[in-house]
Amino acid sequence: MRFNSLIYLAFLFVVVLVLWALPTRARRGWLLFVSYAFYASWHWPFVFLLAGVATYTWAASKWIIKAEDRRRRGAIAIAVNLAVLGIFKYSDWAVINANGLAHALRAPGSLAPPHWLLPLGVSFYVFECVSYIVDLVRKREKVHSIFSFHLYLAFFPHLVAGPILRAKELLPQIEKARPFDRDRFFDGIRMIATGLCLKTLLADGITPDIDAAFARTPETLSSIDVAVMAMAFGMQIYFDFASYSRIAIGSAKLCGIELVENFNYPYSAHSPSEFWNRWHMSLSRWIRDYLFYPLTKGRTDLWDLCRAAVLSMALCGLWHGAGWTFVVWGLYHGVLIAGYHIVTFRSRAKPGAAPVAPRVARPYVRAAQVLLTFGLICIGWIFFRAASLTHATELLSHLFTPWAHMRRALSGTFYLHTAALVSLVWLAPFAIKQLESVRKRWTDAASSRSSFALWAADGMTLGVLLAITLVYLHGQTAFIYFQF
Repeated sequence: MRFNSLIYLAFLFVVVLVLWALPTRARRGWLLFVSYAFYASWHWPFVFLLAGVATYTWAASKWIIKAEDRRRRGAIAIAVNLAVLGIFKYSDWAVINANGLAHALRAPGSLAPPHWLLPLGVSFYVFECVSYIVDLVRKREKVHSIFSFHLYLAFFPHLVAGPILRAKELLPQIEKARPFDRDRFFDGIRMIATGLCLKTLLADGITPDIDAAFARTPETLSSIDVAVMAMAFGMQIYFDFASYSRIAIGSAKLCGIELVENFNYPYSAHSPSEFWNRWHMSLSRWIRDYLFYPLTKGRTDLWDLCRAAVLSMALCGLWHGAGWTFVVWGLYHGVLIAGYHIVTFRSRAKPGAAPVAPRVARPYVRAAQVLLTFGLICIGWIFFRAASLTHATELLSHLFTPWAHMRRALSGTFYLHTAALVSLVWLAPFAIKQLESVRKRWTDAASSRSSFALWAADGMTLGVLLAITLVYLHGQTAFIYFQF
């Protein structure tokens, strides 16, 4: 039941209609039932895996709080959850690599990969279980009812591909139902409509050209072709995942629940570190709090920061997929962040130091920083999208030897399409800021005429977005992050 489908919109309509018609005490039960029904629509046997992980983690939480030293029991509970993730997501990859190593050492025999079907969303709900256990060990969380904990993991808007929620971000909302809020409700509709437009018009609009480009043999591609391919995929995955996040947040709003934001104009970042503070923010906060900070062990010297950045981002890459391309992608980002720490360590150690660039030149310096960061991030997308490390290195060799690969192979339309999406991404923050300014002026006017004009403008915009979405909704692709 994809978010970008008519069946999901019908499902959501029924869920919301029944939810607000039920008495308050019955609403949690309804949300839990429809959440498991939503998950069962993909592959119903894995409902038992989700329910089993939720039940085990809840039971383990009761076991953990009974110990004077919670760390040992917490480590056991985390190990079991990670074992579930490892068996389903990494066992094939581990066997293939073991066979490759055995072949290189000329050892006889080989193992047969188990070929497990990857449960949808398992990476996300296992990470939520791990964060809950860690917070419990740190005495920052309490044991909730089993009913509430099941809904915390299974709540359908965020179940499949996030946002990754802490217990404190969702469980209090589950346990204390909110009354119907008209503004939140219409904001939810607006987010769903804009999210569907991002997916159907922007992400899916360029997908066929990207697939065709990456399917070509690298020998046929020029240096500029590879550069445009990297930027185009950067646009595709951004619009694809941002659209999913907006639909998820909007769907939750219709149910009276607020989810955390997941994107904040990441391609306007001035550094690799800032990019990860703006991109997939729920995962970035998880990596920071449960990997990066523990790896630094409270120390802030340069070596510890760099080591923690490389290791935590390598694990972040591995979380995205069982493949060396993802590991190298994570290592690449870790090196970028470590490099940023090296370059800026002294200036950040002295926060009162004056800026190096003159005031007149600062806007140009910031623009150059955005362009440099964007270019470095796009290079990394080649590892993420390539079919193998060999494929990625061949593409990169073409990218960095333009004098040897000058014959353009991709269409001019693809170039223009990519340029339009990049321009849209960079202009969007300024356009949104202006629209919010106009909205604020109309709201502050507090007259019936201005209120009606604002309401009419919102209604017309929303109607146009929904109409466009319904026209292009059929036959759309799955969201990229469903595979993680």
